Amino acid sequence: MRTPRSRLQALCAAFLFFPLSAVASFCEPVVEESTAGATVLGNGTPGSISTAQLQTAMDAGGVIRLDQGAAPSTLTVTSTLEIDRNVVLDGGGLVTLSGGGARRILSIVNPNPAADAPQIHVTLQNIGFVDASGGDRGGAIYKEHDYEYPHKVNLKLVNCEFHDNVAPLDGSSQDDGGGAFYGELLNRIDIGNCRFENNSGSNGGAVYSLGSLRLNIVDSVFERNHATGSGGNPGSGGNAGALGVDGPGRLVDVCRTRFVDNGSNAYGAGFFSVMYDAQSRTRFEDVEFRGNVQLSSGQHSGGAYIQGGPWAMERVSFIDNEARGYGGLFVAGNAPGTIRNGTFSGNVARTGLGGAMGLSSDAPITIVNTTIANNVATDAFAGGIAIGAGNQLRLANTVFANNSGGNIYVNWAMNNPAAFDGGGNLQWPRQRTGGGGAETAVTASATFVDAQIPAVATDNGGHVPTLALPAGSAARDAGVASVSGSTVAVPAADARGSPRFGAVDSGSFEYPDPNWLFLDGFE
Repeated sequence: MRTPRSRLQALCAAFLFFPLSAVASFCEPVVEESTAGATVLGNGTPGSISTAQLQTAMDAGGVIRLDQGAAPSTLTVTSTLEIDRNVVLDGGGLVTLSGGGARRILSIVNPNPAADAPQIHVTLQNIGFVDASGGDRGGAIYKEHDYEYPHKVNLKLVNCEFHDNVAPLDGSSQDDGGGAFYGELLNRIDIGNCRFENNSGSNGGAVYSLGSLRLNIVDSVFERNHATGSGGNPGSGGNAGALGVDGPGRLVDVCRTRFVDNGSNAYGAGFFSVMYDAQSRTRFEDVEFRGNVQLSSGQHSGGAYIQGGPWAMERVSFIDNEARGYGGLFVAGNAPGTIRNGTFSGNVARTGLGGAMGLSSDAPITIVNTTIANNVATDAFAGGIAIGAGNQLRLANTVFANNSGGNIYVNWAMNNPAAFDGGGNLQWPRQRTGGGGAETAVTASATFVDAQIPAVATDNGGHVPTLALPAGSAARDAGVASVSGSTVAVPAADARGSPRFGAVDSGSFEYPDPNWLFLDGFE
């Protein structure tokens, strides 16, 4: 038996090797630019900056700091501002720019059409953008592509607030939208620690990127944004209640970000992405999709819609999302991908299939250490996963629990089993209620057992909500150490970032090591 001293030493050693912050991550930080040597506008009193003064400073370029005093203040622009060169605009966390409900706040343009034109870098930090109305694209901010060479503009948004901005519908294009920001053919878009709330546009209620090469979003919140178009594409949009990305050859990373209570009339109430090549990719890490709702009786997909390119999800939660079909996640076309440490709970397909998700049958997809529980296909079946019979899905260490459907005669966990069995999968119930018959096993070796998964996902630590295992859960130590037939690894930590130990638990939650006394650090 260890002495108290040796046990503490062992715990300290464990912290050295398994700190929560040391979980492998691809997230790229987005940091403020220095304001040293800035041009200061304003004399420290509210109303001391005019639109004309601000435009003159932007025409000169460089670093601009706004000073209207120590209390929050709003500057309502009397005309749309324009940036066409390197600019850092800092509002000091106190100044908000308003469109007064009548105009766009800011346009970003590249004045040089040459292929060898220099890159333009625009940073907007510690500032708010509210009550803008910017035509059909870019309610608050629009980077338009016209005659210039593409991919010459870089935009960074840091510590920004976007509220109540609108890109009004005019029916002229299926690609319109971007209530807060619309960007065409940028080289790079970085968004860090920003909040987008109650913005609306045809597509991309908050943000829409068309043809931009790189999109990096960290530590941000998209809440109650709406895609107000209809019919999808072709049509007048309605895709991407919060964030939409379209175009080839682009790389998208979303980290430590929440999509909450966003709405759409077509596809992807939280997130929408269309890729056209294998060189593109979309990655999510420590991301929560909660309460996003696809509203119309046509189209589908509540939490996220991904089409036509590689993707990966690490430590993600889809909670209480809703759509006509595919309440949580929908993956279409040639879109190979992975989910590790996923939690899908309480998602609803109102009239179609796939309460938790619908997955492409045409692409290899691997799901590892994921919990899929309490999802519903209200009028149909496949409350868990909807997928075709000739699929390329591989499941490992995945728990299906208490998923249900309105049709009692077809499988509730998955309408068709996964083609490949990675091992360690659990499933419950064995029989559908109401005399509907026995469930088909999701993989050949899946075990029918009640893992006692909770009804509601909660904050159990980490960045995303999880479904915590009780002490007596059959999921404890039920997983496999490696995924049979795959190079995808069993994650060394669970969805909270807590280390897995001993025999791996099935699902996204690892029951805590009883010796792990200081999971959240020393106090």
